Amino acid sequence: MDEIVLKLPREACWHSVAGLVLAGLAARLELTVENLEDWQLALAELLGRVKPDGRLQLVFRASDDELETRFGPADDALLAELERQGDGVGLRRVLSTVTDSVEVEQSGEERWIVLRKAIVRPDGAR
Repeated sequence: MDEIVLKLPREACWHSVAGLVLAGLAARLELTVENLEDWQLALAELLGRVKPDGRLQLVFRASDDELETRFGPADDALLAELERQGDGVGLRRVLSTVTDSVEVEQSGEERWIVLRKAIVRPDGAR
């Protein structure tokens, strides 16, 4: 499994760097445009909700059939929003719509949001 680790400040001016890394990875994996757009939306939703202090880490892991993104460490406010129930379009609903799975994993003292989605290539192969 190939892995790309991106560590960046949480300020919004750095969010585009994460998008560039994701786009480069999508090109390397030959993802469909639709698949890339789903990942871009998921990443934008998470990045748009982080507090602008401290550091953020994104870990992209790619296998032959799946792309996984670990986002964190996630703070209590972000996790609360992820678990918020309601009739509106909440964070979990958006992420669940554009990915195959959304989980929260504990790693030591930190919690991470883990997104997974099958890789779909332009020829329709998985």
